[in-house]
Amino acid sequence: MMSIESSGEQPGVVCPGCGGSDIGMAQVRSAFFHEDRLVVVEDIPALVCAGCNEQFYDDQTVVWLDLLRGAGFPTERARDELRVPVFSFRDCLMTEAET
Repeated sequence: MMSIESSGEQPGVVCPGCGGSDIGMAQVRSAFFHEDRLVVVEDIPALVCAGCNEQFYDDQTVVWLDLLRGAGFPTERARDELRVPVFSFRDCLMTEAET
């Protein structure tokens, strides 16, 4: 899950995914699994490739995300909650085979 709010190109930066050079700073939203929970972190500063949508973070951002993960993504610090549907691939296959 990625949402981008772009704020301009970063000259001299090359995408590690595709080698493209159209890289911009953006605020992104990413989903992470922590134990059995899915959590979403918004407003993450990231470099994003316009060619392949690869996103990558600077060292300071990685440290902050690791600290948040290390704290267990405390529910009391969450801004909001989402309800997320869960599907079983196996159930979908069995339903498809029955038709």
